[in-house]
Amino acid sequence: MNRFKKPLIAVVVVLVALVGAASFWGGEADEKQYLSGEATIGTVDVTVSATGTVQPVTTVQIGSQASGTVAWIGVDYNSPVKKGQIIARLDPATVQTQIANASASVASAQAAREASNGDIEAQQASIAAARANVEAARARRDDAAALVSRYEGLANVIAARDIEAARTQAAEANAQYNQWLAQQRQAEASLGSVRARRQQADASLAQAQAQFQQASVNLDNTVITSPIDGVVVSRTVDVGQTVAASLQAPVLFTIANDLSKMQILAAIDEADVGQIREGLEVRSTVDTFPSDTFRGRVAQVRLEATTQENVVTYTAVVEVDNPDLKLRPGMTANVDISVERRENVLTVPNAALRFRPDLSDEDREQLRESIQARRGSTSGEAGGQQRRQRSEGAAPTDRQTVWVLTAEKRLEPRRVRTGLTDGRVTEIVESDLREGDTVVTGETGGEEAGSQQRQQRSGGSPLSGGRVGGPRGR
Repeated sequence: MNRFKKPLIAVVVVLVALVGAASFWGGEADEKQYLSGEATIGTVDVTVSATGTVQPVTTVQIGSQASGTVAWIGVDYNSPVKKGQIIARLDPATVQTQIANASASVASAQAAREASNGDIEAQQASIAAARANVEAARARRDDAAALVSRYEGLANVIAARDIEAARTQAAEANAQYNQWLAQQRQAEASLGSVRARRQQADASLAQAQAQFQQASVNLDNTVITSPIDGVVVSRTVDVGQTVAASLQAPVLFTIANDLSKMQILAAIDEADVGQIREGLEVRSTVDTFPSDTFRGRVAQVRLEATTQENVVTYTAVVEVDNPDLKLRPGMTANVDISVERRENVLTVPNAALRFRPDLSDEDREQLRESIQARRGSTSGEAGGQQRRQRSEGAAPTDRQTVWVLTAEKRLEPRRVRTGLTDGRVTEIVESDLREGDTVVTGETGGEEAGSQQRQQRSGGSPLSGGRVGGPRGR
């Protein structure tokens, strides 16, 4: 037993020494330090962030209404163009053949119309001659009928043979009259048929002329011109390529009107779209120019919804000035839309509103006495030191507590009423904070179990000027 007694005592002494050192140095290492910030006068800007695609304000896709082979191209990518400028030509050989056929059809229809006009004139002459013959036959018929009547009145004087001959002549005259009358009616009917043929010739002529005009339009369409001033963004054809225009005109070029005025089609989440309205200020950046901020305004919030992977978004059109032509079509832009803004207001870091110190029962009692003393000293409107920051239209939330680090290194609570927050700082609508007050945003150090030991060694607490310090955080 004596042989094991001394080593056992040595081990116990070492263990006690280690526990004491760990307790002492661990308590010192666990000593809490406070992170702090300041109550400052600044700006709170509530924004909605989104991404979008940069596009020109006006983009025109130029196609071809005529079919053919591309014979000439006068512009390329990024080429500036003017309104009416010829930018491409199609081979006109096929269309010229159509024009020749249409021209021949027009000439043939005109000849047929002239022939029908001659037939009408001839038929009108035949009708006039038939009418003259009818009138002559009528006169002879009437004379013969009158002679028969006279002879019959003188039957006792004139021989029966002469009366019979007069009757025969009257019958012949009447038959000849009917014959000429039938010829007149036949000529009139033929005139109607000839007029119908002329109407058909007129229709054929009109159709041939329409075909000629269509062929002329197709010939004009073989010349592709720019409808606007702008810049060629894309070109989809080359010389020798065949263009087939059937139900839809193929796109040959895409021209942007003015690249100094761009628009961003931003995808706004359905949770944020209710805050977006026309006229809001917008700040945007692109990856290729991360240090440049492009400013614009919301021009339109479209009602059409887009669903992708069960995420519903709405498109906000943002108009952006692009004087240096840094923004290019198709770029992805990061957009911050300023929904609401408060300027020249008292603000504190958001971390100050979340900070809660670990207090012992003694600290809580001391804090209660301090609050009662402050209420007594600040009662009355004339002696109050409250600083109120109210903004028109503000919608403050419920009261919260901010912990202030005084000049004596004490923690004191301040009741505040908050307004807007941008995720970094929060507007203080009503409180007794002053600009420049140091507010605690966090703490570093040990757990709550070692707080009383540290206070005993330091001879105080956070509320009574004990060891409080550490870096200041913003």
